[in-house]
Amino acid sequence: MAEASLDRALSPGAVLLLVLSAASPVLSVFVGGSGMLHLSGTTAALAFLVGGLLAALFALLYAELGVRQPGAGGIYPGLARLIGPGVAHGYMFMTILTALPLNAYTALGLAGYLKVLGPELPTVPVALISLALAAGIAMLNIRTSALVTGMFLGVELLALAILSWVAATAPTVPLLPLLLPENIDWSLFGIAALGGLFWSGGANYMLYFAEEVSGGRAALGPLTARAGAICALTISLPMLLLVPALAVTPALFQSETPIAAFLDAQASPAVAQAVSAGVIAAVFNAQIVTIMAFARLVYAMGRDGVLPGALGRLAARVSPRTQSPWGATLLITVASAATIGLGERWLLILTSGNVADYALVAIALLIARQRGEATLWKAPAHPIIPLLALLFTLAAVQSFWNDSETGRPSLILIGGTFALAWGAWHVRRAAGHAPMLNTLED
Repeated sequence: MAEASLDRALSPGAVLLLVLSAASPVLSVFVGGSGMLHLSGTTAALAFLVGGLLAALFALLYAELGVRQPGAGGIYPGLARLIGPGVAHGYMFMTILTALPLNAYTALGLAGYLKVLGPELPTVPVALISLALAAGIAMLNIRTSALVTGMFLGVELLALAILSWVAATAPTVPLLPLLLPENIDWSLFGIAALGGLFWSGGANYMLYFAEEVSGGRAALGPLTARAGAICALTISLPMLLLVPALAVTPALFQSETPIAAFLDAQASPAVAQAVSAGVIAAVFNAQIVTIMAFARLVYAMGRDGVLPGALGRLAARVSPRTQSPWGATLLITVASAATIGLGERWLLILTSGNVADYALVAIALLIARQRGEATLWKAPAHPIIPLLALLFTLAAVQSFWNDSETGRPSLILIGGTFALAWGAWHVRRAAGHAPMLNTLED
């Protein structure tokens, strides 16, 4: 089968649904929010407020980079042109190293939630089946895939709306004192704010679908900026409603699942079950869209000659009927399934330490602005936002390095992968067969 191009026919509304599905507001609130409540208690409200604002601001950087150099590889086409192909080569393999265990972790998480409904269900087989089903949907025509994920997203957002309504109508403590605490542990808050940023983000997924958005470059900038604001709002706002309601009963913060415990206390079993259904829908929906997004990265790597031989040819295959990158989808799914056997600790190590994206995007845009390159869309407040992104990255590296259990091994492994892949590109260039990382022209 000959290599083909991706179909540029996805409406802005449809791609917004895909990005919001990947960001997964319910998962961010239930999983990320619960972890933040354990970590910082009522300070989680301020952490999500700050993190959400940063996520919306940093989405502007993704928007400008995407407009400057759109491509299915996400940010790597822009990195290749503005910083250099060696850095882009390192970024690709670093991202793949984190993408595979992320898909595996999501599949295991879905199996765990389903075991609540059926305790006899075997974890690993259910996780593998969910990966296969998600991949099948990801291989459909992107408009069909967007329709399916949009339906799941509808269930997810309904569950989030129910949770927000329960929180808004429950007894609460005043929000302002929670946002302006008298005695705040700033080092702990720094870690919490990093978590708030991580869980409130999602605009980066927009760039993986850059070649399939109708309107091309002209649409991509405003659309990515809008996606960042919507992701931040739909994730941060429910937490700002929840924390004052939880603070009425401080013991809830120590519960294994604080938000589920709050629902059990404040709502009927039927409401709790409806929200549980939304969580399951959210996990599966995120699984579909992350497979779709990372498959497009692998497709771009195959098309640009990064992957060798038969592997690269398979990665570049596109279905003539659906215009989906079925070869790359197959590769990312099989490789993700293989990582399930690594175990929870290694999956956490491999997914938690990729903190370089914001710094690389910021450096690329600082270079582009210094060169005076024209573009259809520019992030405002330059260079304040790129410099803020660099400061955030330094803070994140320090926080991860101080975590000797997971963060430090993750930084070493992922950073080492980047360095090895960067070096490998230079070795290939010296041998005369380095990939040129051809970029997409609009």
